[in-house]
Amino acid sequence: MARSLKLGLIVFFGEFVRNGVLITLLPALATQRWHVGLVAAAWAISAHYLVDTICRTPAGWLVDRFGTRRPLAVGMVIALVALVLLFALGGKVPLYLLTGLYGIGTAPLWPATVTEATGDRLQSAGGAMGYVFAAWLVGAGLGPVLTNVLVHGSFGYAFALLLGVQMIGALWAPLVTGVTRRLRRPATPLRALASALWRVRPLLPGMFAQTMSLGLFLPIINVFAQRVLGLNPVGYAELLFGAGAVAVLLMVPFGHLADRIGIKTPLVVGFGLASIALTLLGGARTFGAALGFGVLAALAYAFILPAWNSLLASVAPGGAEGSLWGVFMSVEGLGLATGPVLGARAWSQFGVRGPFVVAAIVLCIMAIFYLSYPLHRLRRPAGAGD
Repeated sequence: MARSLKLGLIVFFGEFVRNGVLITLLPALATQRWHVGLVAAAWAISAHYLVDTICRTPAGWLVDRFGTRRPLAVGMVIALVALVLLFALGGKVPLYLLTGLYGIGTAPLWPATVTEATGDRLQSAGGAMGYVFAAWLVGAGLGPVLTNVLVHGSFGYAFALLLGVQMIGALWAPLVTGVTRRLRRPATPLRALASALWRVRPLLPGMFAQTMSLGLFLPIINVFAQRVLGLNPVGYAELLFGAGAVAVLLMVPFGHLADRIGIKTPLVVGFGLASIALTLLGGARTFGAALGFGVLAALAYAFILPAWNSLLASVAPGGAEGSLWGVFMSVEGLGLATGPVLGARAWSQFGVRGPFVVAAIVLCIMAIFYLSYPLHRLRRPAGAGD
């Protein structure tokens, strides 16, 4: 538990800063101080996620080659430098260059963290990932909110908060990761990676589809809250925090549940509930209804996330965990990047409920797949990579 909590703090620091910068600080600076426009900020945000996604696979390979400590620590320092340059040079050089550099720095965060959390204790992978994802939700929620509070007083205060948290993360990462890792010959992880990818190829389309279904809502959720539900910023925050709190509170116990009963039941129940919840949420027209269906969706994802990552941990071969996690996260990142375009098109073509129905169909298909597919065939063969 202590190790999972320490790793969770790294994720908290990294996602607190990332979401504070990209969701709140960068758009505000681009429009109010640098006067480069919101479109430039949007391109910069897209550049960050594109670079982060592309770099996760090589970052995972570096984790296998050098252990988790060095890639994560170096990444945190690169991210720190990128943030300083962003604040100092923003408006003078293209923003996408600076946010791209920031993406290089953030790329090792998830491959290193999940490799460290699950690599040598598969029997408790669900519980370990529960802590990590709970920390992610808290950091991703608090970062933009606290940054938004400080932005109204001073951009300098907001930047000081984010820079300070990033510095803490850079100092914290080397102290809690990579203690038990051993260097392996570079050729061994690459051979093991190719074999593992061939074995788990049935998961890759679904991996893309699952994150794509979440990405559908990125361009429309704020519009849905304001125009359809009639919520002001306070009501919108209450809705997100209400549902998010449920996910945070349940993530760890549901992760332990997946360790005890296996991953198939949580995945099937989670994807089935998510499909129902999103269908209902698309028809909500009041704050109370949206909150209730949002809580149901949060309950579903508390089932899904620890079990899903426990499944991925069980298929990663010893010596190539970081590389395989990097590939998985690159595929998931591509799905997340594709989702917004499809979500906006579904909204324009089919109306308010379009993105919700599309996502619900995808998640229902995933529930059926996990119900029928023999997941035990994908697990790491005994002694593989050892």
